[in-house]
Amino acid sequence: MKRINQSVMTAVAACLLAATPIWTMPPQAEAAGSAQEQLPQQKEFSQEVQNTLDKLKEAIPEIKALRLERKSVGKPSFRNYPHQVWTVLLTDRPETGAEKSRLAYATARIELDAQTGRLLYLDVKNPAWASADYPDEKLAREKADAFLASMLGKDASQFKQSKALSRGKAGIGDGKGAMIEWVNSTVYYQTLINQIALDGNALSVSIDHAGHVIRFDAYNQIRPDEVKWPDPQKAISLEKAKQIYQDKLKMELEYVAEQPTSYSAPGRAEEKKPMLVYQPYGVYRIDALTGEVLDEPDQQAKESVQVKGEGKTIKIASQKEAEQWLKSQFGIDVAGATFEYDDHKDNLREGLQAIESYHWMDFTEKANQAFETITLTTDAASDRLIDFHLYLPERQEQKQKISVDEARKKAIAALQPYLDLAVSELTLFTFRHDEAIPDWVDKSKLEKRNEPREYYFNFQGKRNGIPVSDEFYRVGIDQVTGAVTGLSFHPIHPDIALPAATKLVSAQEAKETYQKEVELELVYYWEQYEDQRAPEPKLVYQRKREDSYRFVDATTGKLIEIKYR
Repeated sequence: MKRINQSVMTAVAACLLAATPIWTMPPQAEAAGSAQEQLPQQKEFSQEVQNTLDKLKEAIPEIKALRLERKSVGKPSFRNYPHQVWTVLLTDRPETGAEKSRLAYATARIELDAQTGRLLYLDVKNPAWASADYPDEKLAREKADAFLASMLGKDASQFKQSKALSRGKAGIGDGKGAMIEWVNSTVYYQTLINQIALDGNALSVSIDHAGHVIRFDAYNQIRPDEVKWPDPQKAISLEKAKQIYQDKLKMELEYVAEQPTSYSAPGRAEEKKPMLVYQPYGVYRIDALTGEVLDEPDQQAKESVQVKGEGKTIKIASQKEAEQWLKSQFGIDVAGATFEYDDHKDNLREGLQAIESYHWMDFTEKANQAFETITLTTDAASDRLIDFHLYLPERQEQKQKISVDEARKKAIAALQPYLDLAVSELTLFTFRHDEAIPDWVDKSKLEKRNEPREYYFNFQGKRNGIPVSDEFYRVGIDQVTGAVTGLSFHPIHPDIALPAATKLVSAQEAKETYQKEVELELVYYWEQYEDQRAPEPKLVYQRKREDSYRFVDATTGKLIEIKYR
């Protein structure tokens, strides 16, 4: 059977597996687009560009052995960067007579500002460096600092290394089934302005197991001279900011069926247990000049839905069983469609849920075409269906849509049979994209979005009338036909017993305990929406970011701190 490319299920895995917030988010992996507006008037590197290339070869000596394969200058198609960029491709592949697989040759992609010579992007793929091992965190941070110093000199002091650290991987294949991969840890840096950090990551440096720099990205960097920054001398006091924060702080009671209590590595929970906790909610940023509360948490529209779970499960252990289920539930015959399978063995190595996925594709555009793509994802251990998505062909002649209320009823009816017998109540969340657009955004400049073809309904489980943060479900309904086009199940494991909701500390007691440990920091913040920035940056107080998170145990009243690594 053919195997699905790992990226097919990235979004599914993220939704199904992330039960708690973590700092270790995947890096923005890919380079700027290779398609460029060619500007023939600049054929040779400026001295500034050449100087940067020379520095880069000193910082990474292996690059010296690579020859120039191609260079071009223009504005990147897939980056919001206003200036011309040189793209330089290097390789050790012979110009003629290359007989080895392309996996045997080293390559480097370098992108530089054509005027200033500033290094914007670097991606090195050297087969001799390939490894499945991550670097030690101390090594990664030291090598990232050393690279920054070698490229920027004294200007490296304009950046502050963030506590955030992510892990990722990259790979290339030869088109014949062979593949090599590089895993890495990425270190992030913030710009310092008036010795105050600008919120958000300006630079990132990715390091492999041996300490090699394999990737660098500075496209997000904001130059300090781009705008006038608020004067920190005019900021309200830290004590006043803390009082504003404490006044707004709220503690909400919720179950966590699988609360990580320790991590063996970034993003990899070592131990979990069911808990009843108070989670903090409230203001995130405070304008340091005015004391105004900024961006309070979005209050999504939500409603309580009464249900009667029937305790059914969908189990699929093979391609044949998957096809039988599609036929019986939806009348869909996948005969003749292209089929792909993936066992996602990488998940085991990464400490993630073991899953299997089945994928069918039909792009024939025949008159009776029943679907374009279908994906089923199952839990490998139990064969239980955890995600299904059906992408229907677009029928131009069908314009009449069913109402949201009718679609909602269909979604609840589709979900209810597969809910646990103990589930009698869900919370339905609704979200409108246009409500999230800030007032200062010029909507005429936003990227045009296709009209959604589906209604999506997101549900959270409730037990004993208390929300369960990691029990959630999603149902998709086609806006025209009313067909079920998506199902996602993340129920509580049947062996988990939630704590009794008796003898709990009050929300006020939890607040008093939690707020004692709150630390605020002064940062610059320049709000962004897609490619647009707010008219001016702000100086704000916000909660200090740590490599841990805190909550209050509702049964003991104790503050619990969980370190991510």
